Amino acid sequence: RDSYQLEKRYIHKNGHPVPVLLNVTVVKDLDGNLSHTIAQIIDLTDKKESEKSLNALVKVTKDQNDSLLNFAHIVSHNLRSHSSNFSMLTGYLQKEESATERKNLLHMLCDASESLNETVLHLNDVVQVKVGATEKMKRVNLYQTIKTVEKNLSLLIQEKNTVCTVDIPKNLRINAIPAYLDSILLNLFTNSIKYSSPERFPEITITSKTTRDKILLTFKDNGLGIDLKRHGKKLFGMYKTFHRNKDAKGIGLFISKNQIEAMNGKIEVESTVDVGTTFKLSFEK
Repeated sequence: RDSYQLEKRYIHKNGHPVPVLLNVTVVKDLDGNLSHTIAQIIDLTDKKESEKSLNALVKVTKDQNDSLLNFAHIVSHNLRSHSSNFSMLTGYLQKEESATERKNLLHMLCDASESLNETVLHLNDVVQVKVGATEKMKRVNLYQTIKTVEKNLSLLIQEKNTVCTVDIPKNLRINAIPAYLDSILLNLFTNSIKYSSPERFPEITITSKTTRDKILLTFKDNGLGIDLKRHGKKLFGMYKTFHRNKDAKGIGLFISKNQIEAMNGKIEVESTVDVGTTFKLSFEK
């Protein structure tokens, strides 16, 4: 070969790596023998940074498209359900002659209207999660935030004889949106208490682990647990409930998942029926 080209990485005198493109060309004499080589080194730093920014933009665009598609499915499903309900009730109302039954139907229409309004408010909450999320990120003391949420729920915690153990460093900080972090923790606390086992006092244990670029938060309870084989795929779905609790709306975990993902985090769950549930959350340092 008379020439070759490859990408290499050199170390700058200041210690940081520098990506380069190395071009080497062979120069021969009149007899065709190797005389010398000419090497050209091109700094690829700007190109690599541009590629990185472009890939990040492509990922953001893909995530936004996925979110829009998911949101469109949610809107279509929920509004179609309400539309069908309204259509059916108004149809009955037009045909019904009994004053008592018409009064009952009007009452049902009022309930349907309130339900539709609640759905629209929930959908608006989902939209707000995605709007300008990264611009609202700031350094937050995780321990203080957890203790504040615990304090705000102190009456409920005492009423249910709940034992809360928070075993994380008091100076632990993460990148988060304070309102979202409060909402996520509030949802996890209330769920643990709401779905506690009648056979034992509720216990909540919160621990943390620090990796090179993440803070891992573990939120564990000893409640009713969830059958993940049966419900795992729809656990974070909208309007999905897994216990017969009259106050369950099926919106909390859906919102929490969207909130933590808007902060570039992740939420996972492990659960065993009648043993308890463990949520694992990851945050940026």
